[in-house]
Amino acid sequence: MEYFGTNLDEHGHYSWDLNGDRMVKIGLLPKHTPFNPEGLTINLPKGEVIYYQSSKFTVLGISGSCKDERNGTKSVFWVNELLSKQEMFERINENKLAKAIINAMPFGVLF
Repeated sequence: MEYFGTNLDEHGHYSWDLNGDRMVKIGLLPKHTPFNPEGLTINLPKGEVIYYQSSKFTVLGISGSCKDERNGTKSVFWVNELLSKQEMFERINENKLAKAIINAMPFGVLF
């Protein structure tokens, strides 16, 4: 699973690979994706969720961050496969790091 947002300890949005117990920083913005994580949650209230699919990606974006309380923050998770919205929620809940990011959000997430 990949993620665009802040880690659990620092401000600043980056792309990450959430693999097992490790968050590996990939860079600023993801490459080779048909979506822009910066634009998915524009003008949504914190905690609002957006679900998106392309021909080969499933994306779940949350307005807001687990660490950064400024306006315009976002937490975007994606996998390189097609999943239903419910399957994507389950995949996020099964990923220890993704779940920790969501649990650390200081607002309710509207799944």
